[in-house]
Amino acid sequence: MSLREANRIRKYRNGDQAAFREIYDQYAPRVMGYLIRLTGDRADAEDMVQEVFVAAYQGRAGFGERASMLTWLLGIATRRWRDKNRKQTLRFSDPADTDESLDSLPQTGSPLESRVIAAIALDDALEQLAPEYREALLLVAGQGLTYAEAAAITGEPVGTVKWRVSVATRKLQQLLSAEDQEEPHGVPTHRP
Repeated sequence: MSLREANRIRKYRNGDQAAFREIYDQYAPRVMGYLIRLTGDRADAEDMVQEVFVAAYQGRAGFGERASMLTWLLGIATRRWRDKNRKQTLRFSDPADTDESLDSLPQTGSPLESRVIAAIALDDALEQLAPEYREALLLVAGQGLTYAEAAAITGEPVGTVKWRVSVATRKLQQLLSAEDQEEPHGVPTHRP
């Protein structure tokens, strides 16, 4: 950790608002990206990002620098997401709404549209993974954390995290391959 970073963290732990804003500006986009993939819903992710940073500010004295700031924030995000999933009741939506919006995508085949379609397919496949597998994969592959850092966040042994990432990767490959075979035009369909 650089001297500048250590100074910023010291100020943050002492309640300095400017240091906290710097930390927010640096890490909020990564926390947001993680939560969007984890929750599958941008609005939920935005709400949870705010909760994460409120908790990070309120619990700033508890940041002991045993982990990096990003690892600590992702740990808070993961726990918030788990808490929300425990409390959440089933929500019902009309799957036809999603299918309809996907069918209305233009079929011109531009590179941008191909990337958008691939992102939609990936999001759809991620949502089909069990939460613990999605969580491990997003921490390691999505956020670039080490297996040890992901294990610290999830509270699981390193071997369990490695296994979950491996299983999740294979399952994603299967799901994405199946979509390519089922959908010759590359447009994914919603699978509730």
